[in-house]
Amino acid sequence: MRLLAINTLYSVALVPLLFQHDAVAELVGCDAVGCPTNEYHVAQCKVGNATLQALGITNVTTALDTRSLTWTVGFQEVPKDGSSSGHPEAAMPLDKNFYLGAPPSFRFDNSTAGCALFFEGISANITVPQEKKNSFTCADALTEACVADLVHQAESAAKLAGDSNACSQLRDSLMNKPPPSCSSAKGTWGSVASRPLNGGNQSLEMVDQSQCRATTGQGYDLFLVDSERHYLADRTTKALSQVLLGITPVMTVLEKDGKAKAELTCLRLVDSVANQTDDEPHSSSGSPNRSLSSAMYLATLLVLAFLYML
Repeated sequence: MRLLAINTLYSVALVPLLFQHDAVAELVGCDAVGCPTNEYHVAQCKVGNATLQALGITNVTTALDTRSLTWTVGFQEVPKDGSSSGHPEAAMPLDKNFYLGAPPSFRFDNSTAGCALFFEGISANITVPQEKKNSFTCADALTEACVADLVHQAESAAKLAGDSNACSQLRDSLMNKPPPSCSSAKGTWGSVASRPLNGGNQSLEMVDQSQCRATTGQGYDLFLVDSERHYLADRTTKALSQVLLGITPVMTVLEKDGKAKAELTCLRLVDSVANQTDDEPHSSSGSPNRSLSSAMYLATLLVLAFLYML
């Protein structure tokens, strides 16, 4: 196993600004990386121990490497194992996994620290216009003022170097007093997960991509950073779509020589166009008779499966 955070093997010229902003963060999915599919034309992208049925991938450009990092969100239905303590017996477990993609040359050096925050608690409450569903910025989803204030608050509060609890403390500072300009996100973040990106006892483990590559980075390594499990007792397509079509803000915070910079990226699963779906199985070369977008089809399929189990 290789770790993302080890001593740098080469010198990297860092500029004061650790992130270089793109005007629009384009999201791509399985069509961009060629996910394998099953007989129902539903994606089966196996990475590590997960089999992902839909993806959303975007770039984050930093000054830590000449190539961008990537963030990937992936969805999978989880078999019931009797461990859903505190949830109805019939609850359906669904996972949203978040992966960091990095070129093999990417390393944190000894003077650089990092963490990621996942605002999954407000995912179902965020919307963007339909025409921007795969090409939007967090400003489209949260307003420019909210993004600017949240980034400023994170950069002011971040004290990451040399403290194993620094990411949790940063999360708490944002959760306890979100910027007033973010009231469109219901005034509270709900659940926010924090994960360190740079070593110690919590170094990230690289996942196997031999069966499916879930990042657009050529030759990139992929690291599972966070997994958020949802238990859905509601049997409606609407309830499932809130998870499958929700937008999750992901904040990447990097600190170099005591100076922190933050970047907010908004992720969502992307409908597959090439891998059209159908309610009847077909060979991989066959053409389906009726098709739906992948995310909505998955929601419908899961509803039917859920009803069948009753």
